Amino acid sequence: MKEFCFYILLVFVLLFTACTDGDLEPVLSNDKDIDIGINKLEDLQGLANGMHDRLTATAYYGRNMQIYGEVRSDNCFANGKTGRFVPEAQMTVNPDNSNGPWEAMYAVIASANIIIQQDLNTFSGDSQKLKQIAGQAYVVRALAHFDLLRLYGQQHAGGTLGIPYVVRYKCDERMPLRSTVELNKKAIFEDIETGLNLMTEANNPNTKQFISTFTALALKARVALYFKEWEKAKTAAQTIVNSGKFEIVDAAGFVNSWKTKSGINSIFELAASSTDNLGINGLQFIYRGPSYGDIEVLDDLKAIFSETDVRNSPAMIGYETVTGKQRLRNMGKFPSADFSDNIALMRFEEMVLILAEAKIELEEPDALEVLNRIPSKRGAALYKEATKANVLLERRKELCFEGFRFDDLARTGSDIPLVDQFRQTHGGPKYASFKFAFPIPAVEMNANSNMVQNEGYK
Repeated sequence: MKEFCFYILLVFVLLFTACTDGDLEPVLSNDKDIDIGINKLEDLQGLANGMHDRLTATAYYGRNMQIYGEVRSDNCFANGKTGRFVPEAQMTVNPDNSNGPWEAMYAVIASANIIIQQDLNTFSGDSQKLKQIAGQAYVVRALAHFDLLRLYGQQHAGGTLGIPYVVRYKCDERMPLRSTVELNKKAIFEDIETGLNLMTEANNPNTKQFISTFTALALKARVALYFKEWEKAKTAAQTIVNSGKFEIVDAAGFVNSWKTKSGINSIFELAASSTDNLGINGLQFIYRGPSYGDIEVLDDLKAIFSETDVRNSPAMIGYETVTGKQRLRNMGKFPSADFSDNIALMRFEEMVLILAEAKIELEEPDALEVLNRIPSKRGAALYKEATKANVLLERRKELCFEGFRFDDLARTGSDIPLVDQFRQTHGGPKYASFKFAFPIPAVEMNANSNMVQNEGYK
């Protein structure tokens, strides 16, 4: 990180707050008085609130992370209306402009490490609840490092370097080294397992806006899928699928499910409300409307759906008239005009599709039945074969606009499809192009003499 001493002041000012039981929603702002007496459960919960809050930054899951996965694929393009996401859509990100997600994610990690480094034996309060919060911090640390690796690691860009895996919050760690992708993977899985060992299902939060044991399992399944560890992916996803805690939303309820908080298919979501949200800097404004609306849908995406598929309805993917022109938009996900939608990060449907893909890879006989659980609830035609191509197609249909498509292409060793040479400005890079990784930010390169830049960037 640039300067860890800088983060100490920043985190103490923004996050070091004590909360009562009535203040445990991880909202986007926290204006409570600073309390440096960290010695009880409520204090640790205050830190956890701030950690969850930082996930909602515009440069992270508040908007940008999802958009990176769409414009660098065959799902969406950046129309340049306000200039947002033009370099990302071109896959020509400049080191001078790549610091947003880097800083936002390491800020989350700093918050998690403050919690992890607390001596819980000195705290008053329920010991298991204290462990539960510590477990949440390990899971969040794994999530943020995984996301950094997906953006900045060389695993799909012809190299072996990953990102610095930061596990301490102290001033002498100002110039961390980049680890390898393999060591990053090992550390991510270790943090997830540590989190699971600290948490219990009985002590899971009663809201889906906080990390739970199911969040940890969902992250484990997602990471295992990314790294092709099929048995691990299957086991984690199967545990969630068999838990009886979640359901696939049916066709009748699918459109409204995107306006529902803590729905039957939600595993983990980030909180927002009509009075506490990212406003014009969130997902709603970038996907639609006359003011921003920089991200439009490529015709190729709409063409993959059948007419009866609810995901193809005008309420989900439809045309919006802007300046006299019809523009194909994501109309259904993150839809509320007052910006109050919670941000879905982990849905049950993703776990079903991870389970299906793992079963296909492992050649298990019930893979087709699992794969068809999603289309059977969407008014779509069922698949006749359980193939890799079909599960990737179903993932594209179900998870579009949520940021998964680029990584699905990358992890399967695919080139970026060029389906519209006029609207897609990246030109369809071949797999393992240096463009598959973001450059390390210039501010980091200038501040950290140990940092190595990704190939292809100066």
